[in-house]
Amino acid sequence: MSNPVWSRPPGAWLSVVKVRAYDLHGRTVFRSEARQISEDKSANPSFRGALAGGVRSELTPRDRFSAFEGAIEDRGVLSTYLPVRRTPGGAVVAVFEVYDDITPFKQRIVQTQRHAVLGVLAVLGLLYGVLFFIVRHADGVLRRQYRQQQAHEQALREAHDTLERRVDERTAELARANQDLEQEITERRIADQRLSYMAHHDVLTGLPNRTLLGDRVEQAIARGARSGRKLAVLFLDLDRFKNVNDSLGHTVGDQLLQAVAVRLKACMRAEDTAARLGGDEFIVCLPDLADAAEAAQVAERMLATLAEPCSVAGHKLPAAASISIAVYPDDGTNAQTLLRNADTAMYHAKESGRGNFQFFNAKMNERVSRRLATETSLRRALDHGEFVLHYQPLVHLDSGRIDGAEALLRWPRSDHRLVSPADFIPVAEDSGLIVPLGEWVLREACRQAQAWQAMRPGLRVAVNLSPRQFRQTNLVAVVEQALCDAGLAPQLLELELTEGMLMHHADDTVQTLGALHALGVRMAIDDFGTGYSSLSYLKRFPIHTLKVDRSFVKDLGRDADDAAIVSAVVAMAHGLNLAVVAEGVESEPQARYLRSLSCDLVQGFHFGRPMAAVGFAARLGAEAAAANAAGAAVRQALLPVPAC
Repeated sequence: MSNPVWSRPPGAWLSVVKVRAYDLHGRTVFRSEARQISEDKSANPSFRGALAGGVRSELTPRDRFSAFEGAIEDRGVLSTYLPVRRTPGGAVVAVFEVYDDITPFKQRIVQTQRHAVLGVLAVLGLLYGVLFFIVRHADGVLRRQYRQQQAHEQALREAHDTLERRVDERTAELARANQDLEQEITERRIADQRLSYMAHHDVLTGLPNRTLLGDRVEQAIARGARSGRKLAVLFLDLDRFKNVNDSLGHTVGDQLLQAVAVRLKACMRAEDTAARLGGDEFIVCLPDLADAAEAAQVAERMLATLAEPCSVAGHKLPAAASISIAVYPDDGTNAQTLLRNADTAMYHAKESGRGNFQFFNAKMNERVSRRLATETSLRRALDHGEFVLHYQPLVHLDSGRIDGAEALLRWPRSDHRLVSPADFIPVAEDSGLIVPLGEWVLREACRQAQAWQAMRPGLRVAVNLSPRQFRQTNLVAVVEQALCDAGLAPQLLELELTEGMLMHHADDTVQTLGALHALGVRMAIDDFGTGYSSLSYLKRFPIHTLKVDRSFVKDLGRDADDAAIVSAVVAMAHGLNLAVVAEGVESEPQARYLRSLSCDLVQGFHFGRPMAAVGFAARLGAEAAAANAAGAAVRQALLPVPAC
């Protein structure tokens, strides 16, 4: 028979394929098929749920249903258990099971699922495409960003490396700069220490200088004021040190000063201070003394130590000294006063024969004051032309005729008295004023000698040169200019020098004397026999005249030794073709003895005192008149006697 359910058109909803009825015990009491009518459903959960008054459904797949009239296909069946009541709300009296064919529904579900899957797949494909584009774009962006990041990181690394390199270089530069700075600071500290040392110490000897000495003397004075002890300042000056410099050179002189410094230190205590002021002057500070006698003992020890010759540069050199002493608080209460008074006492030590020590006393200041006053007056007199020349005749012993004159510097005061040369010549020599004074003497003597040529043709003038003047580098030029200005012939000028002047710097002396000799100027050795004993310079130097010192002349006729010396000098000079002048002839017996020795010229009070130019001119005039008168008498005597 045909089933109207399956004959529905496609698209119709669910269709009932069979019906069953069960009693309350689960036994089948009705079914639309004859089979399985005795089937028991009492254990079925859906049945139990329907007995309880609910509606239960379950999906029951079947391979084949008889209602499908032999149709062989898999179908889906939905079993629904329905409770049966006689009255609404009454007790359940039976249970119906209705089978609905849900295959179309399943097909629709499958179709819907398929469409959904296809839609999902399409959406997923689209989404994949979109995501692929997005991911690809994002990947490109990320790759670009990655490359940019890599480049940025590379740039950062390079920048970091560059920065580290620069930091390292800068660190190295700073380290080098710091090292250089430390070295510079060290060098500057050493330089400052060296400058500080040099500012307070003598470079040559390493002894403290005047600055450091003054500080130590002040400290010693402060200690002495507290303790009541004395302090002595010793001023030490080497005797004739200038001779060493002049003869052997300053290098040897410096080595001698260094040796003296070593010897001074050996004579001192640890608390004493020895300082070098400059040149050959040293100061020794002796603090904490009980009395002045201790200073005298130290001075004696120093003099004895220095008296021993020093071995310097292959020479045995004398280092004898003079020492002056000033004592605190007797001679001063501060360093300046003590040093000044010790310096003042040095003049007295030098004048007392050198090689000794002298304590300061108040009278010494008077002498120094006079010395300073003399120097001041000398300068004023030189500026105002107060000096004059006196001339002492040089007389030919055989004829008694004036052969020349020695120019002697004189200084008249306002009361017409003359200042003794012994009072101002040493001051002029020490102060350096002897140089301009000597030049004035030279010019004036040349001028005066030229003026006398009309009265006595060939009259020579002798001029003394001081040691300082002789050491001038322009001496030859000064002499030449003086001769030129006066118009005097060079052979009429005779320059007098001492033996000591000739022996200092012998090479320079030879050169200077050679240049003067080339001018035609004559040379004389003054005070011969009182200086160096070596006579080799008489052959080496261009000398014309020897002047025998007055100390050998004054006792002629009474002292056999002096007579022997003068006789030997005259004989030696004549043997060397040198003229001899005897100085200090004051009596006729001296003149007779010299005449017996064939001495050439004499000079002294017996033949004429030094006189002004006017008096000397008068002497020349008188001598000329006498000579004329004598000549007239001779001529008169030679006239023939008239015949008677």
